[in-house]
This record gives sequence, C-alpha cells and structure tokens, in this order.
Amino acid sequence: MKKIIKRQNRLSREVLTNPFPNKTLKERLIRSKAIDYKENCTIENLKNGYMQISPKDKNKLVKY
Repeated sequence: MKKIIKRQNRLSREVLTNPFPNKTLKERLIRSKAIDYKENCTIENLKNGYMQISPKDKNKLVKY
C-alpha cells in the first residue's frame, strides 16, 4: 500500500500583503513597461475639482 501525504499550500500573511518582497519598485516599473512621467507630462485642469495628467511622449518608458 502506498502512503499518501497531503501538503497544505497556504500562503502566509506576509506573502499575501507583499507578493514582491525581493523586487524594488523601479524593477517592477521597468518590467511592466510603465510610462516615465518625470519631465514628460501635461496637467489639464478639468474645472470640477479634478485634474487630468497625460504623457507628452507615450514611448518614453522607465529605464534603469
């Protein structure tokens, strides 16, 4: 007869709160191909209490 062992693969609270513990924010932005808004944005006042921020050049990505 074969002995069957069942493991419980539950994630800890620490892993659930931060799924990227070993990666920096800059590395995650580069990997996701995020647009760099530093010196590359225009701000438009919508006159209802909100503002719209849009990039000047959408091809300028975050670089390392």
